[in-house]
Amino acid sequence: MIRKNILKSMILAALAFNASAQTAQTIKPKYFKDNSTGKLYWNKKLPVYIWVSTTPDHAEQLLQKSSNEKYSVPFYLDTEGVNFIRSKNAVDPVTKEPVKPLQEVMLEVYADGVAPETGVTFYNGFRKYVNATGKVFYGPYVNFNLQATDKTSGVESIFYSINSSPFEVYHTEKKLSTQGNYTLKFFASDRVGNAGKVQEQIFTVDNTPPFTNLNVNGITDEKAVSFTSKMYFNMVDSIAGLKQTYYKFDNGNYVPYDGASIPFSALNEGQHTLAYYSTDNVNNQEPEKKFDFFLDKSSPLMAADILGDRYIANNIIYFSGKTKLKLTAIDNKVGVKVVKYAIDNQPFTTYSNPFYLPSISGLHSIRYYSIDNLDNQTTGVTGVGYEEYKHSVSKVYVDLTGPTLSHEIIGDVVIRRDTMLLGPNNFIKLNAVDPESGLQKVTYSFDGKLIENDYTTPIKMTQKGVHTFEYFGYDNVNNRNVAAFTFISDIEGPELFNFFTVGSISSKQGLEVYPSKVGFSLAGTDVLAGLKTITYSINGQPAKLYTTTVNGFKPNTKYTIKIVGTDYLGNQSSKEVSFLTGK
Repeated sequence: MIRKNILKSMILAALAFNASAQTAQTIKPKYFKDNSTGKLYWNKKLPVYIWVSTTPDHAEQLLQKSSNEKYSVPFYLDTEGVNFIRSKNAVDPVTKEPVKPLQEVMLEVYADGVAPETGVTFYNGFRKYVNATGKVFYGPYVNFNLQATDKTSGVESIFYSINSSPFEVYHTEKKLSTQGNYTLKFFASDRVGNAGKVQEQIFTVDNTPPFTNLNVNGITDEKAVSFTSKMYFNMVDSIAGLKQTYYKFDNGNYVPYDGASIPFSALNEGQHTLAYYSTDNVNNQEPEKKFDFFLDKSSPLMAADILGDRYIANNIIYFSGKTKLKLTAIDNKVGVKVVKYAIDNQPFTTYSNPFYLPSISGLHSIRYYSIDNLDNQTTGVTGVGYEEYKHSVSKVYVDLTGPTLSHEIIGDVVIRRDTMLLGPNNFIKLNAVDPESGLQKVTYSFDGKLIENDYTTPIKMTQKGVHTFEYFGYDNVNNRNVAAFTFISDIEGPELFNFFTVGSISSKQGLEVYPSKVGFSLAGTDVLAGLKTITYSINGQPAKLYTTTVNGFKPNTKYTIKIVGTDYLGNQSSKEVSFLTGK
């Protein structure tokens, strides 16, 4: 039986410890006493020597006599967790007699030979992706957190190393903001020097979004495409790999790209915007890109004109052998690529210049079509891919001329230096006749504007200045004639002047005072149409035509004279003059 007060465990192991540059191999076994609980934790790798003493402050004798001395001096703790140094019966320290009832004396030592378990967590909402080869990717600026647990003495430190850097003590979460490949190593040690196995995580941080390139086959310099054109994407993501590409037209919803040609033939002809972007497997998203284009679904417009001799006899038109057919194809957006034609049942040939019409009497068929630079092709009303021009030499009337045009000006017209002046009372009346297919409409425009206005009633110009007036006549087969003339629009009245034959003698109530024998003279100028008349009205009396100086004013009277000037186009201007007369 060993007395409790003479038992003392002496630790003969020491630990050299540098927390800033550890590896699992440099962590040495040690012991740890938890002062808060009094528990003693002992690394199972450390030897145990038992010394006995009669006082609590020093060791006196080493216990080394044992029936199994080979394993007792020193001995090693065999049981993970609590171990006991025992005395079978407790002895009263005063009486030195066994305590009744009998009870054991057990001194605790906690053996710890198991290293902590360490784990890592990647978080902060970023996506993890593992590819088919097992390679791990994380999204931008991922954080990692290390955690360790120990069942006995408790975790003392967690260590980590990034890309073969020296191990450091882990304190708080770490952010990996730099893109690239990473090897993260980590382990933990407990408070008695058990070091866990170094664990390793190999992964790549991807901060770069994908790159999407739009390819368009069949496009003009002005970004016009045909419904026969092809649009498709090439996508690149060299790190985590492409996840998905999305696209939309105009204000529609985004849809995933299936890797084939982008369907757009259902769009209406006109201007459109294609928006698109891609995402990778860790949710890096490319900024939205846009492509503006014009969808040209229209084939060229075609017209056929008869060129050459023709004459009329007995209401029948005859074409001579010199008559030619001119084919015209127009495509305002992308331009015409080729025009093809065939006469009767002959093979199609490329059109370059007007060609002779058949001179044989009877019904003939001229087939023709055109293709624009986006391969849109003329389609006839029968849907057979071409249009037809049919004529019978003895019966068909071909109208090649537009209407005959003329105009007249309603109201008085002023001519100055070979230039016509029109005023507010003038109207332009248009006339057109077509003795062949008949008049369809007359249109007009001012000053070279491309928009033509349909003519219905005589036209008035309300803006001053020099103007060019163009008008157009269309017959029922859309032949057009053009006529034009230039004029000056004068909408301003004359400039008026007034004079007193003598000067004022004073002023009163804000008005000048003149002698009652004063004379009042008027004058005016009009640069364009010229001054026609000046009238005046004194104090509201009926207006009179001004011809000479006005006299006969009464003394001590207030006069208000209203003056009106008129030019030869009917433009008027007016002014009022007020004054007082004295004696």
